[in-house]
Amino acid sequence: MEEMKELKVNAGLGIGDTDSLHDQMIVVDFKMVTFSLAGKDYAIDIMRVKEIAKAGNFTYVPNTSPFVLGVYNLRGDIIPIIDLRIFFNIPVPARKKNQPESMVIINVQDQTFGVVVDFIDKVVGVSSSTIQPPHPIFGDINIKYIHGVVENGGRLYILLDVDKIFASRQQKEEVKEDLTPVAASVVREPVKLQVGQSSENLDIKFIGDTLSAMGKFYISAVNENWVKERYLEWKDMRPSGNLQIQSENDAGEFLSSFLSPFTKRFWSEAYINAYYKMLPENTSSVINVWCIGCGQGYEAYSLAVLLRMRYPRAHIKIFANDSDLLAISNAPMLSVPDEVASGIYEPYITKTASGSLTFSKEIKDMILFEYHDCTHQNAVPDIDIIVARDVLSFMNPNVQRTMIEEFREKLKNSGLIILGHNEAMPKQDGWLRNSSGDIVIFTKE
Repeated sequence: MEEMKELKVNAGLGIGDTDSLHDQMIVVDFKMVTFSLAGKDYAIDIMRVKEIAKAGNFTYVPNTSPFVLGVYNLRGDIIPIIDLRIFFNIPVPARKKNQPESMVIINVQDQTFGVVVDFIDKVVGVSSSTIQPPHPIFGDINIKYIHGVVENGGRLYILLDVDKIFASRQQKEEVKEDLTPVAASVVREPVKLQVGQSSENLDIKFIGDTLSAMGKFYISAVNENWVKERYLEWKDMRPSGNLQIQSENDAGEFLSSFLSPFTKRFWSEAYINAYYKMLPENTSSVINVWCIGCGQGYEAYSLAVLLRMRYPRAHIKIFANDSDLLAISNAPMLSVPDEVASGIYEPYITKTASGSLTFSKEIKDMILFEYHDCTHQNAVPDIDIIVARDVLSFMNPNVQRTMIEEFREKLKNSGLIILGHNEAMPKQDGWLRNSSGDIVIFTKE
C-alpha cells in the first residue's frame, strides 16, 4: 500500500515539478513591521523595533524642526517623537485634540525614538533575497532613505533605512552632502533621565525653554521655587495632560500669578505698613535707594512715602531707573487718584492749580527718575536699599548673575534688597533671607 502511494506521487511529478515545489519553499529570514503613510505601505526591520504604542500630549520642545512633535516619557525614558509624514513632506491629517497617535518605538545606535505614522498594520516575514533595490517610483520620499522594496501578499512595501534617517552627528560629519539626519534636528545629545532627574524636572525645563522664548522669563535660582509650585498648579489646570506652552497667551497664563502685589499701582496702606515693620532702624543721615524697573513711577512714589514715614529725619535719595523711555518721561507728572489720597498718603499729597492731585515737593525731590538700562554700568553711589521687584526673572541667567554681583558691590554691608514677591536671592551666594508673613527682605551674610 505504501509503495502504491509513493508510486502515485512520483507518477504525478516530473523533474520540472520538483524544482517548482522547491522554489515555493522560500526561507523566511527577514521580518518587518509594516505601517501606512498617506495610503502607501512602508516597513521597518523588526530588529530595530522596540515596541508599538499609542500616545499623545507630547511635551513640546522649542527651537526644533517641524517634524519633531516633542518628547514622551516612556516608562522613565524621555524619547523624542518624530512625525515621518512631516519629515517626508507627506500630507498630515488634521490632528484632533487629545487623540492618541500610532507610534513605532525604534532603537537606532543606542538611542530610542518614537515614530508617528498613520496606522500600524502587522508583522510580515519575507526572504531577504526578495528585497529589491529601491527605485524613485516606489515612494514619495527621497531614495536615499529607502533600503529596498519587497512584495508580499500582493502588496508592495517600501522598506525604510532608519540608519540614514536617524543618522548620528558623526555620520553627518563624515557624509555631510548626503544626510539630513533626524537625530541632529531633535537634540544634540539623547534626552535621557539622569540620576535624580525626574520627568517633572524635564517638563519644567521644557516649559522654561518656552517661557524664555515667548515670555522673556528665565528660570534660575532666583525664581525656581515659584516655578515648581506653579508647575503643580499648571498640571491641575490642564486635566488633559497637555502641559505644553505653545503661544504667548499660554506663556502669559502660566506667568499670570508671578508678578508682585501692586504692580503698576500704588502700594496699599497695609502693604506699606508691612514693609515699615521690616525696615531696620537707621542712624545714618543719608539713605541712598536704587529702584530698578520703576516703570511709570507707582513703585518709586510708594517707596518714597514708606521711607519718609520710617526715616523722617534722614536725607533720602531714590535713583529710579527704567529702560522704558515713555514711562520714565511721564513718571514725574504722575497724578494721584482720589481713592489713594487718604490715609498714610494724605500728608504727602498736594493739589495742583488745575485741581488734580499730585505728590508734594518733599516727595518729588526725593526721587530722581532716569532713563537707564540696568544691565549697563550705572554710576549710582553706595546703596542702602535696592528695590528690584520682578526684574531679575526677566533677564537671562548670565545677566542675572552679573546684576547680583553688581548688587553685592554697590550695596553697603548693612544694606538690604527687596525683590519680587516670588523671587529670592540665591542662598548659596551668601544672602540671608529675613521674612515676616509674606514680606521678605535680603541682606548680606
